[in-house]
Amino acid sequence: MIRVLHLIDDAGLGGITRLLQAQEGRLGADIRAETLVVDPRRVLAPSLPEADVVVVHFTLAWRKLPFLLALRARCGRRPLVLVEHSYTAAYEHRCVPRPGRFRAMLRLGAALFDHVVAVSHGQAAWLRAAGIVPAGKLRVIEPTSDLSAVAAVPPLAPAAGPLRLGCYGRYAPQKGLPALIEAMRLLPPGLATLQLAGYGPEEAALRAAAADLPGVEIGGVVRPEAFLAEVDAIVMPSLWEAYGLVCAEARAAGRPVLVADLDGLSEQVPAALRIPATDPVTIAERIRWLAQQDLPALGETLRITARGSELRHCRGWAGLIRDVVPGRVLGALNQECIQAPSNSP
Repeated sequence: MIRVLHLIDDAGLGGITRLLQAQEGRLGADIRAETLVVDPRRVLAPSLPEADVVVVHFTLAWRKLPFLLALRARCGRRPLVLVEHSYTAAYEHRCVPRPGRFRAMLRLGAALFDHVVAVSHGQAAWLRAAGIVPAGKLRVIEPTSDLSAVAAVPPLAPAAGPLRLGCYGRYAPQKGLPALIEAMRLLPPGLATLQLAGYGPEEAALRAAAADLPGVEIGGVVRPEAFLAEVDAIVMPSLWEAYGLVCAEARAAGRPVLVADLDGLSEQVPAALRIPATDPVTIAERIRWLAQQDLPALGETLRITARGSELRHCRGWAGLIRDVVPGRVLGALNQECIQAPSNSP
């Protein structure tokens, strides 16, 4: 039995929580996982439950380095793995005024880990090119959620009326939603509606921006499968996105996705579905283009690309865990993962 301890700093619902829930019970009967919520702003790391591998899921920062040093000491010779969920080339470009200092922090933090997991190939390429993580201790494992419910969403049917656009997740600056709302102003009347669902610090500002747009609706948290069943396409004009779990879920549901052409989003859809710039004019142009396409056929093409993603994720994590804990002969992945309906190879 290999015991894996996942450290997170926020127990709220989100991509990381959904990822860990998707892994539960699927990596094999010989791997048992536990999640612990910690505060990495503290100087000392807490005592840890018994574990053979410790996996960190929170972002690196200067103020967290003392905690990580203490964590490294507590782990001793036990493997310590970092999953880099957040930082990307686009994040650095938009949010970092002093890249040299930023990269120095990332190098110091990454040096404390035995292995680093990137969540997309684009992110991994940036981590290598920037000299943050040596290629030898970096691997890519794309995240996932439990896709069984979204994979069961019925295919799109040809429909008259406005194009029903949607986006769900956190209402945060990263998501570029103000530009999406402004793009709706530029569309011909009756061409499209927009439904947003989620939570976060920008909710009040988004509601104010859309107050005079009858075709834009802003709501609270929803189940992804229920939301995806009610829209024709998803639009993600993110300013940075290490992977983009919403895009993966939309693809599994057979819904076309327009995405910003950056980071991990670019890898998930063909070039025609990428938004070259996230200004309102460009977003509106891509929406007008999308309204002229065969959406059911486009959605089913994307559904095919999502098949096997859960199995690849499970295999990637099971392989990493087996690699970092040598000398253990373990069984295969659980049949639940292999036989999941959305995971047909």
